[in-house]
This record gives sequence, structure tokens and C-alpha cells, in this order.
Amino acid sequence: MSLRVTRASLAPLQARLGALAPVEVLAWVHATFGARAAILSSMQRAGSALCHLADRAGLPFDVLFVDTGVLHAETRATRDALARTHPRLRVVTLEPARSFADQTRDEGVLYLSKDGQERCCELRKSEPLGAVRGRYDALVGTLRRDEGGARASVSVLDLDPAMNALRVHPFHAQTARDLDLYLAANADVVVNPLHAMGFPSIGCFPCTTPVRPDEPERAGRWRHLAGVTYCGINPTDRGSAGEPFVELDASLAPLLG
Repeated sequence: MSLRVTRASLAPLQARLGALAPVEVLAWVHATFGARAAILSSMQRAGSALCHLADRAGLPFDVLFVDTGVLHAETRATRDALARTHPRLRVVTLEPARSFADQTRDEGVLYLSKDGQERCCELRKSEPLGAVRGRYDALVGTLRRDEGGARASVSVLDLDPAMNALRVHPFHAQTARDLDLYLAANADVVVNPLHAMGFPSIGCFPCTTPVRPDEPERAGRWRHLAGVTYCGINPTDRGSAGEPFVELDASLAPLLG
């Protein structure tokens, strides 16, 4: 039997979890879902902090990392360093079906237009994640309200109909200052060196540039395409039509009530 979960049905749990510290939210996720929960990380500093928090709290998780095939070498090196130094975590690398060269041969240089960028991000980010649909009931991310834009109203729990899973945001109420303080207090967090090279937000190298101090944090993402801010891998960034829902195992009902 399955349990239909909607945002309305999550409201009581949302209120309880929303008052907890990030590590307490992680502990709840692990206790509730066990191996059917995973952390999502693109090896940026918030994801590294989240992984560090879980590992040092003794909470084992899979860490899903989408390697688009066009990432900076520093990002892949960050993944490798995190896997070496976080023994309770298992880094799982997800990859597109085609190499970038094969994709370009077949479809052209997609990222030069807005429609092409959406197609490219779907092929190289969303589809590899979608390949593990059904393996996890909860996906833990790093979205924060203080990032603004579509993320300004993010809550601790949300739904991901495409993955048929809950999205969990332990850092939803944290600020950039909170993240700075955590990194300063924990020198063993594995931080992508690109952050120190002028890249506050990091994606694929063809579509990521450094950012000046007077620019918004995400100004370097798709700088060549007006109006593009997100890749679409996060449901919060895409928005949703109607009332979204997911179907989970009915045995979770007492834990989600």
C-alpha cells in the first residue's frame, strides 16, 4: 500500500522540524528513512558543510553527486577529498548517458540559447538524478531562504514529484553568515578551492564565471543568457502547478504524521 503525501499533510511535521537545528533535522531523516535517504551535493561549500555535519554526527548517508562531464577539475577533486575524509558517507557519482562531445555532435552547442540551456541541464543534470528515482524516499539539500529569488520561501520539507521523494532542507533558516561561521569553526570541512578564486556559485565550466564583489552571488551562472538563474534540478527553483504530491510506502505514515 502507498501513502499520498501532500504539502498540506506535511504541515504538522513541517512545524515540528522547522524549529530544529540542522543536525537534528539530519538525525530525524536518518532515523526515519535510513538507507532510503541521501544527501545531494554539487561540491559547493553548503553541500560540503552539510556532509561534514552528517559525518561528524555519526549519521551515514549516500551523497549523490552529478558529474555533468563538464565540471571544473577542482570540483571533482573536492568530491574525491570528501569521499576520503568522511568515512560514514558513501559518495555516489551519477553521470549523463552521453559524453558532452557526443551530445554536442548530436544536438549542437546547446548552452548558447535559453531553450538549449534548459535542454542541456535536463540531459546532464536532471536525467542522471532521475535515473535513481525509486531508490530514495528523501533527498537532503542545502537551499536557504536568504539566497532570495525562488528560494526565499523555502521550508524544511517539500515535495519532489519527479523523484517521488521528499526534499529536506536542514539549512532553510540559515544565513550566509551562519555558513561562514560553521566553516570558520570547522577547518576540516572540504571546501571547493574555486570559492577562493572568485566563484561563490559553481556549476559547469562553460556556464560559470567569477563574480565581482559588487555582484549578486549567482551572477556568474549563465552570465551569457539573460534571465537564467537556476538549472532546474531543484523543484523549488522550477515551481509547481496545482497541488503536488508523492506516493511513499504506507509504513511511513506514523513517522510522517
